[in-house]
Amino acid sequence: MIYSIKRIHSATPFKLVLEFDEGEVKEVDLESRLLEWSEGEESIFKQLLDPEYFSSVKLNTELESIYWDNGVDFSPNSLHMWAVEQDKENKEEVSTK
Repeated sequence: MIYSIKRIHSATPFKLVLEFDEGEVKEVDLESRLLEWSEGEESIFKQLLDPEYFSSVKLNTELESIYWDNGVDFSPNSLHMWAVEQDKENKEEVSTK
């Protein structure tokens, strides 16, 4: 399935709550990915580690995706997949407690 993003519900430090095309609302936590991708000195992802800048995420209504002014964007399919993976991990943690 190909996903698109219809709305950004919230953007708090490193977490986005996004509404996808079929009305599905998912939270995706990007902190670990941003930390990993920011290791290089010239990484454009470093700027997203600033909570204020991270919260400046925008919706591209034409492409139905999200982006930041520094050129960073993420595929809606990747965001959806990461959110589903995180949901699964969280449910597994709860069930083992």
